Formats: sequence, structure tokens, C-alpha cells
Amino acid sequence: MAWAIDVGKILLTALIIFSVAQVSERSTIMAAVLASIPIVSVLSMMLMFHEGQTALEISAFARDIVWLLIPSLLIFIVMPWLIESKGWEFYPALAAGLSSTIVGYFVMVQLMERLGLSS
Repeated sequence: MAWAIDVGKILLTALIIFSVAQVSERSTIMAAVLASIPIVSVLSMMLMFHEGQTALEISAFARDIVWLLIPSLLIFIVMPWLIESKGWEFYPALAAGLSSTIVGYFVMVQLMERLGLSS
């Protein structure tokens, strides 16, 4: 039965990604709204609770997400800046944006540990 839940998780994830891609063909702003909703975080918390994690553990998870939102914004700053201001092509700009986000995550996790903000 556990495999059925895993398949359900995979199908739901695929449906969310597919929906954003389909909506983006009609309206980029609506696709952005859909993509920006923390669907993955909310569903993850619900599944964590369903699988037996305590509300306190889920609360810590949610708090960690808040801190990690800061470096996740780097991709949405760096990529458009490189494309629009520097004339970069899509994939190199995407790679640079992802790289900056990865570095940002590493720095933020280190900072969170030093300041005692992580679980």
C-alpha cells in the first residue's frame, strides 16, 4: 500500500508542473501565481503529519523554509538580470541563476547553524 501513496505523490507533483506549464501558454502572470503558491510545502507538511511527524517537527520544517526562501530568490533575480541586461541566452542564464541559488543555500544553511536558527 505504501507504493500507492508514493505513486500518488509522483502523479500529484507531475500534475502541478503540467498545470503551471499549460497555464503559462495563456498567461505568464497566472502561471507565476500558481507556481509561487507554496503547494509543495503545504502538501509536504500534510504528508509529514499523515506519516506520523509531530506538529512541532512540522513547525520546525516550516520555519526552516522561511529562512531558505531568501536564497531561493536569487534565481529569480540573477536569471532575468543576465538575460535582459547582459544579453545571455536562456540556458547559461538559468545555470548561473541555479548556481547562485545553490551557493546562497550553502551560505544560508551555514548562517542558520551559526545563529542557532536551524532545527
